[in-house]
Parts: sequence; C-alpha cells; structure tokens
Amino acid sequence: MAEPEFYSGKVLYPAIAVLIALSALFGLAIMPRLADGGEMLDQPAPDFVLPVVANGDTGAQLKLSEQREKIVILDFWATWCQPCAMQAPILDRIARRHRDQVLVLGINVGEDPQKAQRYAEMKGLSYPILADTEGEAQTAYDATTLPTIVLIDGTGKIKTVVRGLVRESAIERILQNLGAS
Repeated sequence: MAEPEFYSGKVLYPAIAVLIALSALFGLAIMPRLADGGEMLDQPAPDFVLPVVANGDTGAQLKLSEQREKIVILDFWATWCQPCAMQAPILDRIARRHRDQVLVLGINVGEDPQKAQRYAEMKGLSYPILADTEGEAQTAYDATTLPTIVLIDGTGKIKTVVRGLVRESAIERILQNLGAS
C-alpha cells in the first residue's frame, strides 16, 4: 500500500516550518507586552501597606501611596532566588546614588520576615525591606517572576515593569527618562 502524500516529507515538513514561523511571529508580537507590564503602564500603582523588616523603622507599616515625593522602585524578590541575589547590589547602588530622588523598596514575597531581615543584613543592603508574607502586593503587581522590578513616577503611576534580572545601565536610563539625575 502506498504511503499517503501527507506523511511524506513533501507536505509534512513545509507544514511544520509554517507552524514554527507563525509561532515565532506570534511570540515576537506578544512578548514585549508581557515583559513591560502591558496594561499596567501609566495606570495608578496599586496601593499596599506592608511591614518594614529591615533598613527603616522596623515594625512600622509602610503605605505606598504616602511615598509620592520620589520615584519609587519596587523590587519583588525572595532569598532563594539567584537572579534576585544578583539584582540586590545593583539596586543598592542605585538607592545610594539617587537617595534624594529615588526610593527603592525591596518586597520579600512569601517568606518569614526574620529570614528576609537576616538576608538584607548579610547582603549589606541599605534600602527598606518589606515583608509581603501573604502575597498581597505580589498579586496586585502580577509579580509572578522573580525578580520583578516596578518603577513608579512621582505622581504614583507605573512607568516600567521588568521581569527578571535587569542591568544597572538600563535602570539608570529609565530613571533619567523619569527625571532623576
């Protein structure tokens, strides 16, 4: 019995090539929106109140909406996350360099607050560390990938969302575009 033409390379391989090409085009079209926070951009930043566990008034509750005088960088992270460990010193340098114009807030997600405090001390971080033990802020910002960095301008609007490790120079460019010097 002769093999149907569909199963021969004449039809099957070109069909697979077309499917791969269409998948790649779809990926290129959708990925930038997923990477930049898409629908969150230029929207008011969701408010939250979280406890400070390091580098601030430990035990105090920090309310995001009360931090409008500066550009705010939210860093969603966890102690087990290697890219987060690489991102932390970058954000610490930025926090120190731009302390008059930028407030970096490290938001530890889903871990014991004391563990986050010890980690921040061990790393020598200078910016406030908040505990999001219930995942309230993480959910509000759709920070499903760690680290996730959210930049909020002085009016409280989300300007940039970056999922994954980001270079210091890229953050500096974004800050310059938001008016930080």
